Amino acid sequence: MKKLFYFSFGLVLFLFSCKKETTPAPGPPVISFGSFTTTNGTNGVITFNFTDPDGDIGLHQEDTIGNYSKGGVGYYDFYMRYYYLSPTTGNYMPFHFQFNSIPNPLSDSLIFAYRIPFVTNNIKSKTLDGQIIVNLNGYKPSFSYNDSLSNFRFEFWIYDRALHKSNVVTTPGFHTIY
Repeated sequence: MKKLFYFSFGLVLFLFSCKKETTPAPGPPVISFGSFTTTNGTNGVITFNFTDPDGDIGLHQEDTIGNYSKGGVGYYDFYMRYYYLSPTTGNYMPFHFQFNSIPNPLSDSLIFAYRIPFVTNNIKSKTLDGQIIVNLNGYKPSFSYNDSLSNFRFEFWIYDRALHKSNVVTTPGFHTIY
């Protein structure tokens, strides 16, 4: 009877100690706005928080072929669109550059694209959490004739190495003086 008790206790202890660790399903990163500060009239710093269930954030410098080739969506992994507050409508509008020197004028929305350096995941869990700081050199158009560009906000998103697109985050509005 005593042997049966020790065997049962050992079996129960073994069953509870063999807890299988679950691995999250691959999926897109989730991001949230942290802060935005200006360092002078044209440079700024934006920070955001992220959680990536795959743990594959950032690019190596040599990542320039295949999905990561120049001109492809994977070459950059941080994208940010600039919006200005329209004085006529009171709504935020995407800013568009006008290329009038071309016979058929082109219009292109202002999207900043950056490469986030590769983040090494040294923990057992694949899920990676953290904060990314992006230095924005020339974060806004500097057209002195258009004062409406001093009221602006950003919309940004990232891609992980598997090219999963994150949620799109819209910042609050900001005001700077030219």
